[in-house]
Amino acid sequence: MRALGAVPPRVAAHVVLAALPLLSITAHVAGLVPMHVSAGLVVIPAALVLLVLGIFVPMPEDRLALEGLRWGILATAVYDVFRLDTVAFLGWWGDFIPTMGTWLVDVDPSRRVLGGVAGYVWRYAGDGGGLGVVFLVLAAATGLRRLGPRVTMAAAVLFAVGPTWGGLMVTVLLPRGQQLMFPLTPVTVTLSLVGHVIFGIVLGLGCLRCRDLESHWAGPRVVDLEKLARWGELPDPVPIPALADVPASALPRSSRRPALPAASPGGRALPRGREVGPRTGATRRAWSSPPSVPLPRGGGVMTVIDATVVDATVIAGIAPVPATTAAPVVATGLRTGRTVTGRTVTGRAGGPIGTGPRSGPTPLPWGARPPAGRAGPPALEAAGFGLRATR
Repeated sequence: MRALGAVPPRVAAHVVLAALPLLSITAHVAGLVPMHVSAGLVVIPAALVLLVLGIFVPMPEDRLALEGLRWGILATAVYDVFRLDTVAFLGWWGDFIPTMGTWLVDVDPSRRVLGGVAGYVWRYAGDGGGLGVVFLVLAAATGLRRLGPRVTMAAAVLFAVGPTWGGLMVTVLLPRGQQLMFPLTPVTVTLSLVGHVIFGIVLGLGCLRCRDLESHWAGPRVVDLEKLARWGELPDPVPIPALADVPASALPRSSRRPALPAASPGGRALPRGREVGPRTGATRRAWSSPPSVPLPRGGGVMTVIDATVVDATVIAGIAPVPATTAAPVVATGLRTGRTVTGRTVTGRAGGPIGTGPRSGPTPLPWGARPPAGRAGPPALEAAGFGLRATR
């Protein structure tokens, strides 16, 4: 109801005016209001007022009415090619449009030429054009085209068959309907239904070809068909910012830990023949900064190693290699004779090196928690990365 209240008054006037030509035929057949009275007092004056407003005080929604009128007239012309073929050449049913024209100009039914001119002008500009205006306004107000071409075409055919052809059948079923218009037979019912399907197909194609149709609708959508089509679907996932994007002030105070010491620039020579690890008491460097030993100036055995040791896990390149393997671990491209974190690295210059198994406490896999009785630094928490609350 709130969206209906936001519809511009001129759009509502266009839609009401577009429906009046068909309703005037039903009112005449039902004996409520003569067609020449409703046309002269309501339909034609209202059309002139909207035409003047569209010329001197234009609105974006006037473009919808113009596009709907154009495609409605074209769809009616294609429909009449089929209908007049069955009337004039095949003779399967009669043409009641001249009779309707005599109602409009209030002349004797025998004056079919004048009635035919008036009737077909009313049929194209009023009936067909009005239906085109109604459909395109509804398509823009509901975002119909966002559901895809197939849905748009199906909606156009349903619009032509449901309210349009259904309204025609209701009018013919009135007490004077078959006498004034045409008798209801299987042939006439089938032909009229096929003709309205053709009308709906052309109208749907015209709706798809309209450029910037939704941009001419300035108000909110009356019914958001796109939202209704997604009813029951899971909502779009909410993007979670990366851990690096979370400021330190947003983290809980209990989960903050002192920052790791900054790595000193350059490498540091390791003492020859000494172990670096908890068993020797030597200081271990921060896991984020791998130890580095410069190359020797002379020849002989190369004494360079550049590795990262994280809780008994050696990172060689980007592939973690657990240090619990019984057989020697071969690392191609490293040539050294040093010991790093309790593991002796040996090999000849120019070839692969072999690392023997580590002695001491059994290493833990990446991210595992050490038992309560284990000595040494705690294992790295795989999921928390040091941000979990301290226990």
